[in-house]
Formats: sequence, C-alpha cells, structure tokens
Amino acid sequence: MNKTQRLIQLMMTVNERMRFTTKELAEEFGVSERTMHRDLQELIELGMPLYTEFGPHGGYRLLKKRMLPPILFTEQEAVAMFFAFQSLQFYGALPFTAESESALNKFYHYLPTDTKSRIDALKERVSFWTPHRTLSSPFLEQLLEASIDGLPLHMTYASKDGTTARTIQPIGIYSSNGFWYFPSYCFQKDRILLFRADRVQTLERAMPDHPSKDLKHYTILDWLTAGLRHTADSSELIRLRVKLTPAGVRAYERGNDMEGNVTLHADGSGELLTDMHRSNLPYFSKYFLSMGADALVEEPMEMAVWIREQIQAMQRAYGIVQT
Repeated sequence: MNKTQRLIQLMMTVNERMRFTTKELAEEFGVSERTMHRDLQELIELGMPLYTEFGPHGGYRLLKKRMLPPILFTEQEAVAMFFAFQSLQFYGALPFTAESESALNKFYHYLPTDTKSRIDALKERVSFWTPHRTLSSPFLEQLLEASIDGLPLHMTYASKDGTTARTIQPIGIYSSNGFWYFPSYCFQKDRILLFRADRVQTLERAMPDHPSKDLKHYTILDWLTAGLRHTADSSELIRLRVKLTPAGVRAYERGNDMEGNVTLHADGSGELLTDMHRSNLPYFSKYFLSMGADALVEEPMEMAVWIREQIQAMQRAYGIVQT
C-alpha cells in the first residue's frame, strides 16, 4: 500500500490497540522500524495523542482523546449533519458544546463552496424553536457519562424543600421545553426520581466503595415511554382523567412531560386517561390549572378539589363575589 493508505490504516490500528511498540507495527505493516517511527511521528504531528513510554516494556500508548480516521461523506450527508445541529441552536446548554462546534467548524472548512452555500441557506430557512431558558446546566456531560458508565454521583440539589444532598445514578438525560432532565435512581429514596439539570448546584463522583445499580438494560427511552409509570411501586399509582377542549388537546400536544392516552372526538376535543404516581400530584395539578377552562379534571378528586380551591382564591383576590 502507498504511504497515505498506510497512515490511514495505521491510525485505525492504533485506535483499536491503544498500546504497542514500533517493532510490532513495523512487522505488521511490512516496513522497517525506522519507517514506522517516521509514520508514528507524522500521526503525532497531525494531532494524534501518542505518549512514549521508556524502559524494557516501553513503547507507545494512546491517550484518552483518540483521533478517528478520515470518513467520506456525500453532499446530502454533509447537509444533514448541519441540519441536525441546527435543531439544537436555541438550547442554552448542551453536552459537548465546545467539541460539537469544533467538529463542525473543521467539517465546514473543507467543504466545497457550493455545499457551504447550501448549508448557509439552510440556516436561514429552517429553525427548531425552543423556549429560551437563562438557567445554566453545567453538568450535562458528567450526567451523561455517568449514565453510560453506570456510576453513582453525589450532588447538592435545589428542590422545593430546599437544598438537599443526594446520591444518585442517572439513567440518561433528555430535554423538554428548553429544560434538561435526568431521571435517576435515588439511593436515599430507594426509587427512580426525576431531576432537573439546572437545579444541580454541585456534582461529583460518589466514593469508590459506594454500591451501584444495574441499570444497563433500562434506557432513557424505556423511562420516557413508561411516562408517569416510572416507579415499581404500583400502590402509589392513581388514575388521571381529564376532559380537553379542542384548544386543550392542542395545548397538551404542544408540550408536556407526560405519556398518556388521549381519545379524540369528532369535534376535536378529547379525553386524557392514564395513571400517574402520587408524588406528581402537585406538579400536574398546577399544570392543568394553567390550562384554564380547556382542561376539566375528573379524576383524581383531590386534584379537582385543589384546582377548585385555587380558582375560588383567585376570585376572592380579584374581588369577584359569587352569587
């Protein structure tokens, strides 16, 4: 093979092997050790993070930040990559933000001029609007990596009950309405709870001897499709039944964190019927109160009573006297 092919193949081999000697690679590629040494030096100059180890068992070791070999893209594939990134432009926080921008800038630099023009036009013609949130979520990368590696984390978290210290193991992260969430197993509560990333004040690895949960077969998609049933304690599930006007159906479909069955009627109205965990009662009571007359809660009765009391309190605050 010629030198260019050899360097590409060498890059792939080094990425897979992680640790090697010049002699081993020279024999594998059928070149002299001197030639292999020059090839490895060229990879280092290209930015591959190789570390030289001295001594009788020395050689080369690849550091954590590996380089990927060249990949050929069609024009449509290149446009599709920028299209995907465009969908994230309004998020105030993203995992691997700096790395994503660096990768796209490198990618864009080597594109033909006409392809760049199409991508520039794409940016001006399509948008994935997300509500702007000013709250920072600086720990997204750590949460995502811990969910992949199955690692417990210790955090301080600002909840409605004040700042608390918790040890959790995240399942993954997801975004909804401009906020980032991370359902996690909470070791203090001994169940899976939902947390919001912008409310995390500090985050660090738990102690090395802290036990972990086997969540590798329970994905973020499993949690999302389970919706309100994200608990193993079925005794805490309560029935939720809500009548929705046509405007209520549209509002419900536009944005919420619930999974449920909405039965649509001929006039565009509908009925939401699902189960929810009792701990979510305060949150969803406020949610349906905010929808006004477009949502009529029939079950659970305690939610309907609470909404009625809030409406009456608002009437008194505005001086509206019922006759």
